[in-house]
Amino acid sequence: MTYKYIVTGLDCPNCAKKLCALVEKIEGVESARLNFLSEEMTVESTLDAATLGKAVVQAGRDFSTKVTVVAK
Repeated sequence: MTYKYIVTGLDCPNCAKKLCALVEKIEGVESARLNFLSEEMTVESTLDAATLGKAVVQAGRDFSTKVTVVAK
C-alpha cells in the first residue's frame, strides 16, 4: 500500500534523505520518498496504516525533535 505523510521541521534536502533512510529501515517498508519542497513523504509498505504511522512518527522524533510527521 501507499501512504502519504506531511513532514515539517527539516532543515535541508540532505536531512530529507537521511529521514527516508531511517524510514526504509522499518520492517515492512519497501520504499520511502520525501519531497523536501512540498514536505510530502510517500511510503510503500506492507504494514497497516496504524502500525506504519506510529513507526514513521517515531522515526521523525528519533531523527530530530524539530521534525513533525502527520498522516495526510
